[in-house]
Amino acid sequence: MINISQNIRNVCKKKMPIPALFLVLMVSILICCPFINIFHPTSIDNIYDVTGDSEYVEVTADTLYYSGYNLIKTGQRDYGYYYSLKDNNCIFVIIPIDKTPKTILYNYKFKAKIIKPNKAYKQMLSAFADDLNWNEQDLAEVSGKFILSNANYHPVLYMILLWIVLVILLISIKKLFEAMAGYVNPTLYPVCTFLGKHAQKELIEEAQEELDNENYLQINSMYITENYFIDLGKSQVSIIPLNEIVWCYRLGTISLNPKKNLPEYSIYFTILNGTVIIARHKTSDEALELINAIRATEYNIIIGHSDAKRKRAKKIINKYKKGI
Repeated sequence: MINISQNIRNVCKKKMPIPALFLVLMVSILICCPFINIFHPTSIDNIYDVTGDSEYVEVTADTLYYSGYNLIKTGQRDYGYYYSLKDNNCIFVIIPIDKTPKTILYNYKFKAKIIKPNKAYKQMLSAFADDLNWNEQDLAEVSGKFILSNANYHPVLYMILLWIVLVILLISIKKLFEAMAGYVNPTLYPVCTFLGKHAQKELIEEAQEELDNENYLQINSMYITENYFIDLGKSQVSIIPLNEIVWCYRLGTISLNPKKNLPEYSIYFTILNGTVIIARHKTSDEALELINAIRATEYNIIIGHSDAKRKRAKKIINKYKKGI
């Protein structure tokens, strides 16, 4: 027995895993990524109060001295290595510089990410130690185990990431909610996108009644009853009243799946209000047989694709909208 509601539940069940997976993934990113800390870094008035525990900071340095060495990052502005020295405690920072860097900066406030010494920093430290006639190891010991790097502070990139995550999250929630709602109550599933929920309930009931009468033409998952086109596909369920269809035609597409050598076809239905409903993933024989079946109905439906037929369908739709 053909059961439209059960087919809707099957489709909805198949649609749940992907948005659920994306939902979990996006929530995980929101939890793991320190967005709040990035957009609202820890404010520290004294640079010597900075520890390696905070990942992002907004800090004020009373005095910074230019080391004479720069860091050039691809696609970004130039940065200079500056240091603050007090009581044998040296803290290096990486901050933006102009073409002619200032030798000393006073009361300089900046945002930075706390990073561990990397290869570029160690090379700079070695050369800087030679300039000072210091031992590199001794300089490394008084320089601490971290660097304050404005070059590694990228709030704009994280803002873009946050927006992407939020958009995907909202879409995933919407898709998952729709699938769950359709599974619980099949009348909420959009079998006909241009109808309201109440009209859809009646539509499903009437279509089911015509299927139960067994007076229909079946083409695999598609059915033509006295008054309806019904597609009970694996990924979509569509029900269209035949008297609403103005124009029907098929278009072929080349599948990107290398296992499929034959093109797939989609059947396009243009409705009186101008909405287009598409029945996808059909074989050439299925699409052709369906077109012929619709042509054989008592309804005056434009069949086939051409510019002249498109204009003809448009005139009918315009008249319908104007109430002529």
